[in-house]
Amino acid sequence: MLTFPLSTDDFLRRLPISRMTFELQEAMEFSETDQGDLITADLGTRLWQGEITLGRITSDEAADAITLIDVLRSAGRSFAAFDTNRPGPRNDPDGAQLGTATVTVSALSARELRLSGLPAGYVLRRGDYLGWDYGSNPVRRALHKVVDLAAMADPAGTVSFEVVPHLRAGATSLGPVRLLRPWCTAIILPGSTNPGTVSSTITEGASFRWRQTLRY
Repeated sequence: MLTFPLSTDDFLRRLPISRMTFELQEAMEFSETDQGDLITADLGTRLWQGEITLGRITSDEAADAITLIDVLRSAGRSFAAFDTNRPGPRNDPDGAQLGTATVTVSALSARELRLSGLPAGYVLRRGDYLGWDYGSNPVRRALHKVVDLAAMADPAGTVSFEVVPHLRAGATSLGPVRLLRPWCTAIILPGSTNPGTVSSTITEGASFRWRQTLRY
């Protein structure tokens, strides 16, 4: 029996992905003054979103992948979405340097957070992802990117840096920070699924769009 959100091993890592976009949408409106100035205002929460396109797959591969996608095309069905192009930190893509270290958030503000438990000298670079769970009923998943050009852990394994998007109100840390395949909870956007083109035993161009959700 599948449980939701589908884990990275149960969904994304099983898909024969050829292309994936992973972007942070803006949530703002703007207006123009008589002098030509643009005035912007935030409207809500910035959410991760993107599109996934499968490669040229056999009918056997399609049976597995398309069925999993169909499972998620129902209300309340979600999955763990991570950037398959950037599964780990730039200096440690496979987590070998991180090893068995348990990393936690020791302090945070609207734009900055401090991590503890890293190996001494561990470096996080601009664009590295990190995530953790917080809250209850429901548990929410924070997913952010490092803004600093480089941030190195001190001898005690502590490092501070700015992140994007801004931390949400109520965000705390209830568990370890994920640096390898950090993920957010996502849903397939209704009406966005393309089953692809089937020719003989080959399927090409199957795709869907997804967006982060804070509900599940």
